[in-house]
Amino acid sequence: ELAKLLGVPDVLVFPSVTLLQMGVLPLLTGNNGVIFGDIAAHRCIYEACCLAQHKGAQFIQYRHNDLNDLAEKLVKYPLEQVKIIVIDGVYSMSADFPDLPAYVRLAKEYNALIYMDDAHGFGILGENPSSDMPYGYKGNGMVNYFDLRFAEDNIIYVAGLSKAYSSYAAFLTCGDRQTQTNFRN
Repeated sequence: ELAKLLGVPDVLVFPSVTLLQMGVLPLLTGNNGVIFGDIAAHRCIYEACCLAQHKGAQFIQYRHNDLNDLAEKLVKYPLEQVKIIVIDGVYSMSADFPDLPAYVRLAKEYNALIYMDDAHGFGILGENPSSDMPYGYKGNGMVNYFDLRFAEDNIIYVAGLSKAYSSYAAFLTCGDRQTQTNFRN
């Protein structure tokens, strides 16, 4: 049902967002990837990035929602190196959110993956926002709010049910079976 709501082939469910972050981010970066983290990203993302760094990845922070600062850091790494841009969908302390289409363009330019934690946006923001419904419909998250595509735009989307649904569970999108298999293993 979560996959259908988001419009993706499949999701992988975890007990919590924190446990998901700790398991997935180090796996995505391997021992030679680079994580570019927004300085205002949620603490559980920061902790997962530190764990990935402990396992050999590089962890570089950039100024909050500053695409120029991020681009200056991305340009220093080869296109073929694993690069992950870590952002929140809705930032928990300020309620602001990134210009996701601009992040997607930047990620494509530098062959990077966007890893978005939308724990505070999922269930609230959704597709087809309008003047009558500024938060959109369905509550299916920031990617749908901006009418972007998960796999085509290189977005791994992470969210949980604890905020809007008051339930203990978290999930991430899987663009294909191989990605799902890698995460499960």
